[in-house]
Amino acid sequence: MKTLTVSEAARDLATWLKQAIAGAEIAIRSDDNIVALRPIPSNGAATLSPREALRQLQSKAHLTPAQADSYLQEVHAERLATEKRSA
Repeated sequence: MKTLTVSEAARDLATWLKQAIAGAEIAIRSDDNIVALRPIPSNGAATLSPREALRQLQSKAHLTPAQADSYLQEVHAERLATEKRSA
């Protein structure tokens, strides 16, 4: 992992961003804190597992009973598939 100071990162931010997007592990240190520089998927919901999507929806109270049922079915199917692969 490449760790930079704030000044170093600011001087050539475009380069560090390109490297982070390409998969390099880049971190920026500010005093005693270190922050990872990494891309976030543009459509985060599509990359969530059904279980994580359910957790997030429940925590934000935006989950209808029909959505909960659908997600629970997906989580169940995911679990069965995982169990089959493990067997």
